[in-house]
Amino acid sequence: MAKKIKEIDIEKDLVKIIIDIAMEFGQEKKGTFFIITNRNINKYYSWLYTNILEKTMVKINNKRMLPLVKKLAELDGAVIIDEDGFLRAYGAQINKIKLYKGHGTRHSAALGISEIPGTLSITSSEEDGAVRIMRGGRTLIEINPFTKTPPTLSEKIADMVTSPSLPVIGGGSIGAIALGLNPFVAAVVFTGSYIMTKSGAKSLSDFLKSGPKVFKTEKSE
Repeated sequence: MAKKIKEIDIEKDLVKIIIDIAMEFGQEKKGTFFIITNRNINKYYSWLYTNILEKTMVKINNKRMLPLVKKLAELDGAVIIDEDGFLRAYGAQINKIKLYKGHGTRHSAALGISEIPGTLSITSSEEDGAVRIMRGGRTLIEINPFTKTPPTLSEKIADMVTSPSLPVIGGGSIGAIALGLNPFVAAVVFTGSYIMTKSGAKSLSDFLKSGPKVFKTEKSE
């Protein structure tokens, strides 16, 4: 049974920037943890470090600030960004946890905090390099950063995960295909239980067997 997650009021361009950073970290198998939220989540974290940027407004989409953001992302804890792209915290120790089986405290914290409405968690893993995007207490998408992908991939993913009509199939992760993205590439990049196509959800195993045929059939409709 499919359910829909309510709209998340966050600019997709901001999400794209963070996905791209996480992909860079993932390719080097470095762990990182970003939270993008339009809520006040102060009660859900504590600082691991002294806030040396307390009087400095750091905006993520300012290209001159990106090197600083990447350095802060190397620290333990989460980097927290508001819906306008301003850095609100770094080295944040999250106290809202939801067990993420097979992974450590970073992923469990990311999954837990993503339960708060209006909040996205984006992580890269030092174990497998995978970039995971979580929302509503679920892992929506996993990206393999070692797979050659179109330059527009992160933009399409950002558009999907901020969409008000994002479907969540069953209780597991989903793979998804953005319109205009080659579904065979998507099947390699996204890992999950299902692939979303124009005609609906298909199991990943079935899609891998007949993906190109599915694409041709749907394109001709």
